Amino acid sequence: MGHISALTAWLILAAEVGAVFIILTTAHDPLTVNVGFSVLAGITTWSAIPALSEIFVKAGLKGMDLSKKTKHIIPESMGMVAGLIYLVTMFLFIPFPFMKWFTASNDGDLHELKLLTFPNLKLAELLSALLSIQSMVFLGFADDVLDIRWRFKMPLPAIASIPLLMVYWVHLGVTHIVVPIPLRPILGQLIDLGALYYVYMGMVAIFCTHSINIMAGINGVEVGQSLVIACSIAINDMIFLQSASTGAPAIETHLFSLYFILPFIGVSLGLMIHNWYPSKVFIGDTYCYFAGMTFAVVGILAHYSKTLLLFFIPQIFNFLLSAPQLFRLVPCPRHRVPRYNRQTNLMEPSRVVLDEEEDFEVEFSSTKQESKRTLGRSPSSVSLSSAGAAGASTQDSDESPTESSNPPTTIRLQDLRPLKNSKLKRSGWYCVKILEALGLTHVRYDSKTGKRPLEMTNLTILNLILLKAGPMSERNLTISVMVVQFCCSLVAFFIRHRLVAFVYDVV
Repeated sequence: MGHISALTAWLILAAEVGAVFIILTTAHDPLTVNVGFSVLAGITTWSAIPALSEIFVKAGLKGMDLSKKTKHIIPESMGMVAGLIYLVTMFLFIPFPFMKWFTASNDGDLHELKLLTFPNLKLAELLSALLSIQSMVFLGFADDVLDIRWRFKMPLPAIASIPLLMVYWVHLGVTHIVVPIPLRPILGQLIDLGALYYVYMGMVAIFCTHSINIMAGINGVEVGQSLVIACSIAINDMIFLQSASTGAPAIETHLFSLYFILPFIGVSLGLMIHNWYPSKVFIGDTYCYFAGMTFAVVGILAHYSKTLLLFFIPQIFNFLLSAPQLFRLVPCPRHRVPRYNRQTNLMEPSRVVLDEEEDFEVEFSSTKQESKRTLGRSPSSVSLSSAGAAGASTQDSDESPTESSNPPTTIRLQDLRPLKNSKLKRSGWYCVKILEALGLTHVRYDSKTGKRPLEMTNLTILNLILLKAGPMSERNLTISVMVVQFCCSLVAFFIRHRLVAFVYDVV
């Protein structure tokens, strides 16, 4: 750490000594101990990343930031460092929630009472959560190294969540949901989903992991959005802990959540310093997998998965916006990140090609027969006669379509048929028009007819922000995403702690 000032070094040393002092003097208060470990984890992550960067580069885990005028080799997959430090921190923390049992007397009846009252299920929850997070850190690093295909890595979070679901089944096994008050006359007060509830929790794990991964591509955006979500979760936990009406089970679940979220905030802050614009490291898929599974763990085992999804409002919107490309209704390039303009040094919305300039055809329907005309293959475009609208086909007319004195027929949406080699199909065409009507994308049409879409902005929230706000620097784009995430968290708090009273009996 020779690149930092002497004052900063002394402050860091003081923070480390203070964290160790807190851990040693408050061993019987797990939450305070966890805060001390979180500080140590953040400082360790911050100092370990520069020390390990050269090792990653020598191992071939490196790349260049294409959104910069000057190209430098940057180490990749540094999310592995944050993930490993997080796991080590949590392993060291394991004994502290059970300290009063460890320090109890081993004599006679007290020893027997200690064995009988030891919270085995609580320990099982802690270990299963760490096993799931550890699995995703490993799988994320494997994806960074091996570049696993989406069809194979899509279900991995659900598989990694099986230890969680097994402990959930043993501990409570509650599979019913409370029906909102307006629907109770029809559905009753409770609905038991049975096995579907476990499917739902597996889908939560998949969504939390991959939604962060698809909302990525610029310096600091993955860590930035994860930090806002994690802080929102921590604030929500503390609100419940301060609530006088909160029962003992709720206190335990929200303490469990804080035990996992606070160290995550620590390592993410340490990583963010190096990943912020201009980024000195790339985090890779490892961090996205690690962050997503951490959120899924607290949402499932702390029993507030619906509240968790409220904090994912931007990710849910980004997924819905991206769905036409993710499901191949619209062409989806490998990278949909915003385009860097070297002349202005600003980020602009990236675009995807929908069709070529010369390869398209229009299928024109009339009451008697259907005729096809190929447009755009000569300097002068071919006009379509309006004879079909008058009750006669173009073949019955004495004039050729180009010689007709009638005005060109307006081409309806359903009359367009892409060629077989066209990238845009019928379903994709409707998606493009709907998204354009909603102002969620910008479409460029061919210059001859103005009817056929040639390209459109990629369907991500990053491109949408640039489309609405105009080109901006990469740093400001990341800040914009974090501001959107923060505002959505405020909306989530309002829904969870105010509007919920109109839908459910208990807040």
